Order: sequence, then structure tokens, then C-alpha cells
Amino acid sequence: MQVNNTEVVNRDNRPNVSQRVGLRTFFINDGAYVDPYEISSVQLFARSVTLSPKTVLDADQLVSVTPLMAFAASGSLGLGSPTVHCTETSPTAAPCNLAANGFDPAGYNPAITASGIYRVGVGEYVVVLDQTLSLSGWDYTTSTQVAASSLSLVNNYVDLWTVKLDSASKYQVITNQFALNEDTFFAFTEPLLLTSSNKLMNKHVRYGEKIDLKVSTEITVQNKNIPESVQNIFKDSAVTTATVAIKKVNQDPTFDGPFTVIGGGVMQITGDNTLMYNWDVAASITAAATSIGFGSKTGTYSVQVTYTLLKETVISPPFYLTVS
Repeated sequence: MQVNNTEVVNRDNRPNVSQRVGLRTFFINDGAYVDPYEISSVQLFARSVTLSPKTVLDADQLVSVTPLMAFAASGSLGLGSPTVHCTETSPTAAPCNLAANGFDPAGYNPAITASGIYRVGVGEYVVVLDQTLSLSGWDYTTSTQVAASSLSLVNNYVDLWTVKLDSASKYQVITNQFALNEDTFFAFTEPLLLTSSNKLMNKHVRYGEKIDLKVSTEITVQNKNIPESVQNIFKDSAVTTATVAIKKVNQDPTFDGPFTVIGGGVMQITGDNTLMYNWDVAASITAAATSIGFGSKTGTYSVQVTYTLLKETVISPPFYLTVS
């Protein structure tokens, strides 16, 4: 995934100890993505020290000990209060500065604003654990400066999100898990021979829907001398930087087309290399339908994805779906 045009590795894609890791959390209420009223902080701990809640939480079930890394924000999301960012050059006495950009991911800068919390969609928030630079954060719970380098070991970790779901509720801690690995490093005596195939999982959508287009990816390692245990890793983490192009296709050859509806839309990538794009069908088609010869807004559309697989840029064949 990308945060302000910076590529980060999703927690599900087997991140190693020297990468920028995107720790995303989705907030859902009654089957819909929602923004919590307030996100106070995100704190990282080794999972082994959180097996008993009493080791990190106080009587009010809030974090009360110094974490390995902390990400901070302040105020109500609805009021657009500023996010707290910390920089690598801040002195211990005053390690943070306020940037009045709320939770806007445009405020993310790897070398400067490394410990902010960013809203990348409705109910979707991310913090970036940057293992490529020596950066620090500030934990307001214990008034302690912490360094990202504390997570330099291969281990299982948890990220604790302290949130207030609505203005009348109490703060609560939501727990997620991730791992930093080192078994993503390999040495081979011959080039890797990878092949990939894709399949569009959506075959029919309705005009007016806003739907996730899903494209599955199957990756095969053709080298016969590579063990199966290594091959399985590519099933978890291989595809990066995926985009999608959606076009209106007029089946009658006498009609104009194809017409681009979405060109280069950035896709999300899941832990099993499934590519996803949230498509606002009506909005995108309405904007493209102003082209002369576009014809009916319903009909046949093509979906084509482009992604990076190691050093290769792969362009899938066009897949077709019907908009009715």
C-alpha cells in the first residue's frame, strides 16, 4: 500500500525488520466502516509481554507502561483537531510538534512526521513503523521518548489502539497483531522463475453501486530446485504497487471506444496477493460518459490490472464484467 505516495509493506505481507510497515486498522459499526470519535494513541509492544492484560493495562484498562514505539494524535476527528507528529531530530525535553493537518495522509513524510496516525479512508487508519531510519516517538501515557529501533528484532508484536468510539463513550484499547520476519531473505544460485495468473472475481455490478473489485493472483515458482517452504512465502508476499484500468467497451465494432473510466487507480493488496479497488460505479461512469460516442452507461466494461512482481511489471489480460 501507499501512504502519501510512499510505499509501505502491509502487516499481512510478511514484513521484515528493515522495511516500512503499514499497520492498518479498520473500524466497523453495524456492518459499515465508521470513523471513531477520537484516536488517542497507538502503542507497540512485544506480544509476549501482553499475554496478561495486567502487564500493560491499568485498572481502567488503559495502557500504563512505556511501549516500544508510540504514535500520537489528539482531539476529535469530527472537529479536525491536529495530529501529533514526532521527528528524529527533536530534543528529549520537547520531542513533538503539532501539525495542523488532522489525520490527513498528505502530512506523512518518512523523514519528518514518522509517528502520526493517518486516515486513508472512512474507518481506515494507518501508522507507519519505519524500520529504514532511526526515528523516535513520544508516549504521552508515560511522558517518555521511545525509538522505533526497539522493534529491530524478529518477533511477534501487538499494536494497541486507544480510541473513543463516540463522544459519550469511554476510552478503550483495541488490540491487533503483527510479526517482523527475517525469513524473507534468501540466496539462490539462479534467477527466480515466477509466473502469475489473475482472475476477476466480480462478473456483474449494478449502476449506482460502490463496490470492491477483486482480482485474485496465483503465483507459481517454476524453479524445480527451490524447496516448497520457500515457494509458499511468495504466496504471502510477492505483488506490489498494483493499479487498475477500467474501460467501457462497445461490442458493436461500428461504435466508438473503448472509453477510459478509471485509468491507473491505485489498488490495495491483501496478504494472499488479492488486488482490490473500491469502484464508485456511477460517479466514474458519469464523468466518462461526457465523451462523444460513449453510448449507454450500462453495458460491458473491461478491467485490466498492472502490478510489480519482483523486477517484472505484469499487465493482466483484460477481464470483462457487465454493468446493468
